[in-house]
Amino acid sequence: MSTTDERDYQPIEAYALLGNCEGCALVARDGSLDWACLERFDADPSFSRLLDRRRGGYFIIRPEGTYETTRQYLSRTNILQTTFTTADGFVHLYDFMVGPEGDEDRPRLVRLVSGLSGHVPMVALYRPLAGFAESFAPLRVDAGRITAEGCPGLVSDADFALEEEVAAARFTMGRGESRAFALYLDEPPEAPPDAFALMEEVRRAWVLWTQDSAYVGPLADELMRSALVLKMLTYEPTGAIVAAATTSLPEEVGGIRNWDYRFCWIRDACLSFYVLKKFGMSREAEGFFAFVGALCEREKGQLKPLYSISGEADLEETEIAHFEGWRSSGPVHRGNGAADQHQADAYGQVLDLFYLYERLGGTLSEELKRHGARLADISAAHWSEPDAGLWEPRKPERRYLHAAIMNWVALDRAIRLFGPREDWCTERDRIVAFVNGEGVHADGYYPQYLGSDDVDAALLIAPMVGFPVDEAVFARTVDVIDERLGYGHLVYRYKNDDGLPGQEGTFLLCAFWMVDALLWLGREADARTRFAALRVLQNDVGLIAEQTAEDGAFLGNFPQAFSHLGLIHSALMLDLYEHGGRDAVQGTYADRTLRETETRRAPDIKNAA
Repeated sequence: MSTTDERDYQPIEAYALLGNCEGCALVARDGSLDWACLERFDADPSFSRLLDRRRGGYFIIRPEGTYETTRQYLSRTNILQTTFTTADGFVHLYDFMVGPEGDEDRPRLVRLVSGLSGHVPMVALYRPLAGFAESFAPLRVDAGRITAEGCPGLVSDADFALEEEVAAARFTMGRGESRAFALYLDEPPEAPPDAFALMEEVRRAWVLWTQDSAYVGPLADELMRSALVLKMLTYEPTGAIVAAATTSLPEEVGGIRNWDYRFCWIRDACLSFYVLKKFGMSREAEGFFAFVGALCEREKGQLKPLYSISGEADLEETEIAHFEGWRSSGPVHRGNGAADQHQADAYGQVLDLFYLYERLGGTLSEELKRHGARLADISAAHWSEPDAGLWEPRKPERRYLHAAIMNWVALDRAIRLFGPREDWCTERDRIVAFVNGEGVHADGYYPQYLGSDDVDAALLIAPMVGFPVDEAVFARTVDVIDERLGYGHLVYRYKNDDGLPGQEGTFLLCAFWMVDALLWLGREADARTRFAALRVLQNDVGLIAEQTAEDGAFLGNFPQAFSHLGLIHSALMLDLYEHGGRDAVQGTYADRTLRETETRRAPDIKNAA
């Protein structure tokens, strides 16, 4: 193999996520750092081989010669431990990101190699790329210190040399020996930090965060992994949460359905924080409320579907034409044009989160109450108008039933929070009459939009938000969705024309929504069978993607907040059903969150530190 290490694309499931609640990175099973936005999630990457195996930057640490790997996160942390097994011995590679707080000399990402046994020849190859530049900047190598214009600086106690325009270090690891590699946003110091001390500091911080968990059941470790993913995807300076850590991983290999998900969708964020609250992590929503409040103030209540993690609305979608995309699945995108769409369901999501917060003992500020009432006014005035829908098709706007149901949520929660107002009550009742009357298809199911024959998996959530569905119609809807959109335990979100060429994989959140819907209908055995099959779709370190091909391969941006919140929610629904039967899973999100079981206590906002 040449020094440039031009290996083939790795499967999406081969990656593990690193994060510090500001930026993130993806590390493959072979020890290669192939994606990293160190400063913030939506920054241009420093390592991008994930999206172009020849033009993208990377930083790989691995044994020379043949090896096998096993991986795990250290218990209740986001510190990744990769174990390399070779004929010469065993080596651990620890990867973790460090928060920016404290000393300015703190690195953003640390890689620590520790010898376990034998004498293992190792190689480290460092080749960053400044964003999506068309060429690599020349590396300046001074023993263990490496810099390049526009790229992170690296400092190590291993000596590097320039080989074929790549910085390479070759060293042998014996038992008890270690080598540290630290990445800095700017110029690195002359010597690397105490990597073991930093790792212990980071470990303690993650473990401390996990102690708020309200669930102690048999899936505690598995669900905690998903909660840790959601926490990693949260941008701490503003409280926003990104939909996923990456851009342009495709929904179809070789297709064009490749989008930038490194932004905050209001809907996704509300659902994520709801699940974190139900799991016991109550503090994360505080920052998000400030984020939403600032948006409501600026937008006069007319919320866009997504924003940057700093709250900017201009997310112009551009193509990186010289990048080929993962497995030739171009184009690679920066930005997302869906920010210009009108998606009416966001108002219901925000007010439902407000309602949950108050039911758990929190107190909404007068400003948030004012913003919430304004959102309800918008829903009352405009719920019957077409919108773009939550799946963002490139088609004319329609009267989607999911949007109508979420506008009902906005009005229902506003009435509960702020008291009944005539227009809110009138329009709330009109929505119920519309969905359960004119909205029902002639064959007795809820269609995707008014007048459509097609079905939409988004309608599986209707009873979960407390909407008064016609039970017979909803049961028929579940059966039709399973018949038309199901593939075993997997579920497509829709199959009708969305204005784009090609097709996509099954959508994992929809498969979890099917589990929830089946429980609501009392079909426990089917729900448990499906959930058990969905759990198997996690990769070796407990991560799941946005979508899954019918052969089980991961598709779409990774890891996806939607999928991980779906896993947690369905697990807690099953826990409720086990302890209280069908009655326990009825009502709103807030109702179910307040119901305790032998393995889960209700979270308490007032006593959250």
